[in-house]
Amino acid sequence: MWKESREVYDGEWSKGLRHGYGVWRRINKDNNNASGDSYVGEWKEGKADGFGVHTWSNGDRYEGEWKQCMKHGKGTDIFSNGDKYTGTYKNGKPDGFGTYYWVNGSYYEG
Repeated sequence: MWKESREVYDGEWSKGLRHGYGVWRRINKDNNNASGDSYVGEWKEGKADGFGVHTWSNGDRYEGEWKQCMKHGKGTDIFSNGDKYTGTYKNGKPDGFGTYYWVNGSYYEG
């Protein structure tokens, strides 16, 4: 655990950096539990890279491919309000073909 940032990492390392498979969590400062952000998946040279799942403290979640800590490739965003986007990402943003589903049953594909 890094006391200054309240982070915990359990996983593989290489040359002092997270590398391989691992689990990262930000610990809630108020009650010492893992109610903050988390990432479970592949790492490369200290950054999320490969397939992984990131969950934010607000309940939003992304499952998919990462490149240097950015959404990149195929993935799905599942939002805490029930909306969902499935498609491709480039440099952290939706890019190319995808489908956005609203909780009310409407969707946009393109």
